[in-house]
Amino acid sequence: MSIALLYEHPTWSDALIETFRSNGIDLKLINVADLSFRPDIERPNFDFAVNRVNMMPSSGRNPSVVFHTLHYLNWLETMGVTIVNGSQAHFAGASKALQNGLFSKLGLHCPQAVAVYQAQDILKAAESIGFPLIIKPNIGGSGSGIARYDSYNELETAVKSGKVDLGIDGTGLVQEYIHSDGYVYRIEILGNRLFYSIKQKMMAHTFNYCAADGCSVTRAPEAKAASFDHCALNQEARIQTFEADETIVAQVISIIQSANADLGGVEYLMDTKTGRPCFYDFNPYSNFVSNGQTLLGFSPEQRFVDYIKDTYQKKSAYP
Repeated sequence: MSIALLYEHPTWSDALIETFRSNGIDLKLINVADLSFRPDIERPNFDFAVNRVNMMPSSGRNPSVVFHTLHYLNWLETMGVTIVNGSQAHFAGASKALQNGLFSKLGLHCPQAVAVYQAQDILKAAESIGFPLIIKPNIGGSGSGIARYDSYNELETAVKSGKVDLGIDGTGLVQEYIHSDGYVYRIEILGNRLFYSIKQKMMAHTFNYCAADGCSVTRAPEAKAASFDHCALNQEARIQTFEADETIVAQVISIIQSANADLGGVEYLMDTKTGRPCFYDFNPYSNFVSNGQTLLGFSPEQRFVDYIKDTYQKKSAYP
């Protein structure tokens, strides 16, 4: 069994790689941050790949890796390679605007939002959304670039001073701020089944609720802007498991399938105004909850590898 693993983050895949190898799998490692390829003369030397590239490039790495990965995934698919979480799922993970549209199309509760790319459009969009609101880059992650604004004057000052961050491609969302019960909920799906469900208590002045070690980006905190030091979150923000409602799990599975993904995580808030889950983020990979064996009672890496082995064998049996 020979499988290619596409990755970019320097630490997220270490335990997974070790688990693949301990299962006797010949793993071809492809770090897209170091990748060059010849589309004119090359052919892939593998026919099955697992994509675990985060659309938000890691701290200190060239943001162009995001788009380079999209080119590479599409090229591999053109060459006939089967990819777990291929180009369509990958792009859905990149676009907050597309995610918002997917939630809406499925009839699920999600924040009102306006997609923008010009600073002058932000204020007009804000008038249609109302305050408080948040501005988030279309391609982000780990809370990067997200900021809350409570008034038109506050936002106008930020726009005119060039302090609004629309991320690496200059596009973003002006999005309704959801009043919640104080927790961020995340449901992970593997195939068409529940993988695990976790929650974290929300903390003031932060939008980073990544469940994995090593995903934070250190930055000096600013008022009402994202604080990215995951390690600095106190004990109140510890990750907890919870028993996910079957209806919500089914809704999350529908999101994964609509994004043409094989697996992934969806985050939501419990909207106190409606009493309904409000979906706001889709991640087309599992970055594996920290201390997963202890917290979950099973090894998420081994369960992931078992799923990949089963998927590979089914693909081989029915080419």
